[in-house]
Amino acid sequence: MVDQELRATLSASPAEDGIPAAERAFYVQEFSGATIVASLAAPSTDAMASIRRAAASLAAGASRLVLVVGQSVPDPGLAAALPSPPVVLTAPDGAIDPRWLAELWLAITDRKEVLVATAPGDEALVGAHLAVALQALKLVITDERGGWGRPPRSFADIATHADAFAQQLADRQGGTLVEALDHALGGGVTNVNLCRAEDIDRELFTFDGAGTLFTSGAYLDLGPLRVDDLPAVERLVAQGTSDGLLRPRSRLEVAQLAVSGIGARVVGSGHLAGIVGLTTEPYAAERMGEVAGLYTVSRFSGSGAGGLLIDALLERAWADGLESVFAVTVSEVAAAFFARKGFTEVGHDAIPPVKWDGYDADRLAGARAFVRETSGAGDQGSLGF
Repeated sequence: MVDQELRATLSASPAEDGIPAAERAFYVQEFSGATIVASLAAPSTDAMASIRRAAASLAAGASRLVLVVGQSVPDPGLAAALPSPPVVLTAPDGAIDPRWLAELWLAITDRKEVLVATAPGDEALVGAHLAVALQALKLVITDERGGWGRPPRSFADIATHADAFAQQLADRQGGTLVEALDHALGGGVTNVNLCRAEDIDRELFTFDGAGTLFTSGAYLDLGPLRVDDLPAVERLVAQGTSDGLLRPRSRLEVAQLAVSGIGARVVGSGHLAGIVGLTTEPYAAERMGEVAGLYTVSRFSGSGAGGLLIDALLERAWADGLESVFAVTVSEVAAAFFARKGFTEVGHDAIPPVKWDGYDADRLAGARAFVRETSGAGDQGSLGF
């Protein structure tokens, strides 16, 4: 099973890379069973180590990895960095021959890793064409200058930033990098990561990433949580609690949150990138609801996941006949977010008294309360959390 293989991988070298196990596990599940194409020039020693870790995690999730390397003969060390001996193919000159592509499909299906050799400097564009031909989940383009911007922005929608990113990345890899991005996203690849080769593991398997994630159009869908989501909800709540954004909850409380919850799902995989619940029963007399368990994976803050979740929650509250919703937090980051979303900070006495029954005394001292009326729900835009 994927989970058993994943646990074995994580326990084998938990301190080697400094990546929290929960974050790596999130993305192993996110990529599970999918094909990922990555392009790179001649890799350095540090890049080899990063590729080895990333490939091992992908293999643990039964994912398939195609490495397109700008070398006529791939470095033997690159093959040695992969979990099993890869199939090695040479990219054809010009258009991709259907017979060659069929051989690639078989190689990917029969083995988990494939090395495709191409002329130096062509790796990004060849990788993009292969990612489209395979309809891969993701293309990773490595570049010595890393992601877009300094520091690199974590997330970018090319529909919104087309002119800016095209101009600022125009000199990368002789202009082929922008062409590769456009071809991959225009051809149906869900997203493209741009990072340094030595950062590929951190870019793929951490919430913050190390480069830029490019998409074309919406990256997240919103919808009610399902019973099958509960394990993922538990993991996100645990991460939010560890980060100090959420209060500790029992398993029953997490399940209650999920019953009324809304999830932000990654388009393509359906993986949860954020959650929020609406608690109403204790506050029925006041016709109020409580924002409960709002947490988003930080990588998706650029896509406005938190703002989208709050907008959806406000719409639900309005439809349910609630007059207002409130939120309580001890986090400065969360407090600033609620203020941006049109919530007004109020004293504890403006919140239904039942909220404070049994509330942790230490937490209460730093708790800040925010209220927003449900009329005009969703008119504040989608600001990331």
